[in-house]
Amino acid sequence: MPRQRTRTPEVADGIAAAALEIVRAEGADALTTRRAAAAAGTNIAALGQLFGGRDGLVNAVALRGFALLVATLPEAEGPPRDVLVACAHAYRGFAAAEPALVDVMFARPLTGPIPPEHPVHECRHVLVDAFAALTGSSDPADVEALALGFGALLEGLATKDRHELLGPTVDAADRAWRLAVAAYADGAAR
Repeated sequence: MPRQRTRTPEVADGIAAAALEIVRAEGADALTTRRAAAAAGTNIAALGQLFGGRDGLVNAVALRGFALLVATLPEAEGPPRDVLVACAHAYRGFAAAEPALVDVMFARPLTGPIPPEHPVHECRHVLVDAFAALTGSSDPADVEALALGFGALLEGLATKDRHELLGPTVDAADRAWRLAVAAYADGAAR
């Protein structure tokens, strides 16, 4: 009887899915290679060969998180400012619903390149297109910088929001989000 292969894309998918659920349930500190391998019904050697260790596994979880985030974003339709506001609102909702996953996604740089087919590239294009239309700029470096800055603004707001540092009430936090996003978009439009 032939031996079952333990280094297949399906096994990698199962390990990454198990790791994602561990992070969602218990946070990044609870994620170990041993736990992820056991939860996926495989062994640590297979995990090591497929992901290279914990860093590679955390990277896989982050990439899954970015795919989930992109799935929450609205269609890129309408005036560019409205697209940016809708993206900010979706990001805020995702960050509130998935705090441990957001920590994994943004706590450290991804190791290695993001695969070209990954949906996170679509998200970047939505932001770049919105800022290009909003500013009328033909300089791709400027537009890319605006999109990156906007992402950093959202990440910072979400972190402050999570720790209840945007004011003493929900209304105060809502106001901070609304004004910060508006100021950024309006400033970019000038």
